[in-house]
Amino acid sequence: MGKKLEFNLDGQKIAVCIDKQLLAGRTSRDIEEVKKHLEELRKTGVQLSDEAPIFHAKISDRITTETVLEYVPGRKSSGEVEFVLLTDEKEQIYVGVCSDHTDRDLQTYNTNLAKQVFDTPISPELWRYEDVIEHWDELVMRAWVIEDGKPVLYQEGKLEEMLRPEEILEKAREKAVGGDIKNALITGGTFPTLSGDLNYSNEFVFELYDPIKEKRIKHQYKIEPIKWIKK
Repeated sequence: MGKKLEFNLDGQKIAVCIDKQLLAGRTSRDIEEVKKHLEELRKTGVQLSDEAPIFHAKISDRITTETVLEYVPGRKSSGEVEFVLLTDEKEQIYVGVCSDHTDRDLQTYNTNLAKQVFDTPISPELWRYEDVIEHWDELVMRAWVIEDGKPVLYQEGKLEEMLRPEEILEKAREKAVGGDIKNALITGGTFPTLSGDLNYSNEFVFELYDPIKEKRIKHQYKIEPIKWIKK
């Protein structure tokens, strides 16, 4: 199993093999922010513990840089922006941004299964972690939903609010990964929505912005119902 993807890195193409995919959650440094996000999910009927951080294993080939995801009609789903840590066979760390797009109906029964339904949409561009490590806390993560053809800001925050990559990787080793952490994709958690409620828009935009170097990684995708199925 596993998946090999091509990414842009400093104007060049690199290939990264991903054998492990791990979704981190509740990674805020502020426990009150964790509680806010838990409350958003509990409003939809999800039963959750207060454990933090948590990790969900996801099938390693459920990752894509494509801009369209298919879904079965009649179900609710939504995205949430998360930064991504990618490690290669030498445990070199790269940084990207993704959306943890989740089936919210299924999540009321089983969160881990709800994470498997959609591929993880990830930006086709990466940064070296060593290039942003000194000003990591200044990086900004944002997401928008598309409503009536216009982007509406949905999530926003600085990474100073989240656990640092070193701590996430350490906790992943301790709590979730048996063996080494090579060739892994590990997400870093998300921010509460600005409205306090989930939005089920079919179009989602997300970015990681570096205000020090004035550069950004941005990606957009939409979900479309399977067209060939009889209604």
